[in-house]
Amino acid sequence: MVFGIEHKVKSHRTGRRRKKAGQQRLVAPWIVVTLVCVLVASGLTWGFVALLRSGCSGDVYRVTVAAAPAVAGSLGDAAQAWEREQPELDGDCIGVEVQEVPSADASRGIQAAWDEMKYGKRPIAWAPDAQAWASWLTSGEATAGYVSSEPMVLGEAESVLAVAESTATSLGWLGGEPPSWQEVVDAAQAGTVSLAAANPRSSTEGLVALLNASSDGAGGFSQEALEAYAAAIEAGSSAEDGDALQEAYAAAADPAQVMTLLDYQVEEFNAESEAVDPLVPVTPQGSSVGAVASYMVLGGAGWVSDSDARIAEMFGEYLASAVSQGGFEDAELAPVEDRAAALAQTTPETVGAAVRAWQSGAQDLNVLFLLDWSSATEQETVEYEGETVEAGIAAVRMAIDMVSEMEPAWRAGLWEYGVGAGGEGVNWRAVADGAEMSEEGKTALTQSLYDLSETARYEGGSPLYDSLVAAYGSLNDELVPDAVNVVVVLTNSGDDAESVPTVEQTADTLSSMAGAASVYTVGFGSANAENLAMLAAAAGGEYLPAPSEGGILGTIAPA
Repeated sequence: MVFGIEHKVKSHRTGRRRKKAGQQRLVAPWIVVTLVCVLVASGLTWGFVALLRSGCSGDVYRVTVAAAPAVAGSLGDAAQAWEREQPELDGDCIGVEVQEVPSADASRGIQAAWDEMKYGKRPIAWAPDAQAWASWLTSGEATAGYVSSEPMVLGEAESVLAVAESTATSLGWLGGEPPSWQEVVDAAQAGTVSLAAANPRSSTEGLVALLNASSDGAGGFSQEALEAYAAAIEAGSSAEDGDALQEAYAAAADPAQVMTLLDYQVEEFNAESEAVDPLVPVTPQGSSVGAVASYMVLGGAGWVSDSDARIAEMFGEYLASAVSQGGFEDAELAPVEDRAAALAQTTPETVGAAVRAWQSGAQDLNVLFLLDWSSATEQETVEYEGETVEAGIAAVRMAIDMVSEMEPAWRAGLWEYGVGAGGEGVNWRAVADGAEMSEEGKTALTQSLYDLSETARYEGGSPLYDSLVAAYGSLNDELVPDAVNVVVVLTNSGDDAESVPTVEQTADTLSSMAGAASVYTVGFGSANAENLAMLAAAAGGEYLPAPSEGGILGTIAPA
């Protein structure tokens, strides 16, 4: 175990107090002597007590805990409270650093390539906002032993359907017996309601809804129920997560739409919207899976040392005591009385079967990243995930984020472009050939992106046009059957004085190639949106202004 991370604590001192003006009193010498003796004795006593209380010395060594946003704040408070007790291991001061990581991202990163640029060090412990994510993690043969101790339950949120009060009343879902999942699916297929579901691959609300909707009623998985649920969503709509569902609902103002959310999300929506027809939470009969937040140590993962695992276990013991004594509270979670029953809601077998069946029903994705690495990408800074970085670095980070979110069966490759990138007269170069995004594939492509970020830019302009035609032709020659095949351009330019054709001629060329692949252009900073939109549209795709918080995979990936 390596110690030496500096723990910086701000002083509470704000400066010396000023003496009050006024007449000074003279104090007898014997009083001064006595007072000094008392203070010295008190100081020695205090020092002795402090010595007895101090169980460690040196800087605080902390291990990382990846925590879902719903619990990260409460866990951070608990971590600070634990550290004030001066925990120690072998005489060294220890603690934990809580890093906020969405559960879906953490699950993918733990199984494959962890995004250190975005989320810091690989975690030693994990606190997802649903135990179902841990069941999914341990459903794989390679990761079955990653959780080394019994998960500790922190609290639970209920999986619900968010329904307009008027609709719930008219359907008899409010105040009476709630519908079964089969009745909800039937109503959606009949057009009585429109089912809007969160993606189970990227959101907790979507995952627990999938498990409830596809249940066989006996704690197992039903393929027939899953197919009916998928058909209902196909007739309705889907979104990346609950936040996106709520935004779409607010924009459409359709009371017939019902959404898969968690109970606290319904409360937050009503509080923020103050709608005349508020949402009410409806829990379909047969729903047995909730979003059970838990804390677990990843002692079985290859990067976790015995000493680091022990620190994480000690924090878990502190958490368990706080939870049992009512000292741990989270505004978004309800307390859990029967923790064993809560953990038993999901099993690796059931979750694995449901998620794999869902994935097999969706199209695969095949991406060729076309990354601008001209000097223009270092001449402009942009905001990305709360930091001001060069446009080129933001593009690299976005690509890494997208890779980390990809499914194992999806494929991705990487090209860069700049003047002379492929040799004299050739402005593009293949950095990484297309490969499946297995654990090894993600790791290799992520490393290629990291390595690229440390290379010098190509001097001159941004030769996008001929590079895009070459990339588009290459992808069309290597299409993955029955998959969504896309070229994703990442640039802060869109103007090209280096290529021979104009933007209009390039658009015409792309249209004439008429391949099954499409093009998405992502513009950072001062990118020429008009040119990028023209090129994307010519190849059946779309222009996307680069969001400062990332997260564009959901736009191009198959639902």
